[in-house]
Amino acid sequence: MILETLRNSSNLSETDRSIAQYLLNNTSELHELTITKLAHETYTSKGTIIRFCKKLGYGGFREFILRLMKEIGSDYLLSATIDRNRPFNDADTIETIKTNLSAMLKGTIDETKMDLDNHMVKQIADAALKAQQIYIFGKGESYLSGCVFKNSMAKIGHYCLMADEGGMALAYTSNCTVNDLAIFLSYSGVHRDYEVFAQELKASGVPIALITASPDCRLAKQASFVLTVPKSERVVGKVSNYSSLISFTYVLQIIYSEIFTHDYQENYRRKRETDQYIFKSFVEI
Repeated sequence: MILETLRNSSNLSETDRSIAQYLLNNTSELHELTITKLAHETYTSKGTIIRFCKKLGYGGFREFILRLMKEIGSDYLLSATIDRNRPFNDADTIETIKTNLSAMLKGTIDETKMDLDNHMVKQIADAALKAQQIYIFGKGESYLSGCVFKNSMAKIGHYCLMADEGGMALAYTSNCTVNDLAIFLSYSGVHRDYEVFAQELKASGVPIALITASPDCRLAKQASFVLTVPKSERVVGKVSNYSSLISFTYVLQIIYSEIFTHDYQENYRRKRETDQYIFKSFVEI
């Protein structure tokens, strides 16, 4: 995130720190800020500004400013002031809790959206469409996100198995083939049993997708596809898994939606018929 880089500028040169500080002090003026003005106000040059933008991974000044403006929208700014691990305390009112959670969760979705690799989403969606069977490995809240994805997929005729149900993970790992897809959901990326399963699956040629906040973890080294979500909360020492649950659910629903669009009219028909059947069964009962 650009804001984090600007705020933690100890690794920047003195010149770059002055640019970062000016941007942080003048966020309300970014929409009309020109490269000429920024260079003048920071006693630098246009070339220095362009090099600064490129150091942060952007092709030029305009691309950098547009991305920065997205990050500092009102929801993001409010979200950035909230502790993702402890978004409320024992003295907060219900109204404060409502406001904090709303801002935090909106901010989480915005951050996830900005960092999401569209090409990787498409690759995972394509792999899911080709798979004879999809196995989802997930624990805790990650498991719940997987269940939402599984239910959505079932309503358009694509069936997933939650690999950890009933202690069947080893059996599913043993029986996976190159025609299947294994999806691992792990925020921390640290699961010894999943590392073992992934090694076995990779050795068998099974495509593996990983959604994680730790793209450098050992599990990622076994994966064919890796989608990264923001690392915005601690693994241990938080009130709840608010951010990770929202990020995983959001990413999986984007993958589902990409799958849906591949045969939109047919999937819409199947989804509608399934919903009607379910509703009818409720009414008759």
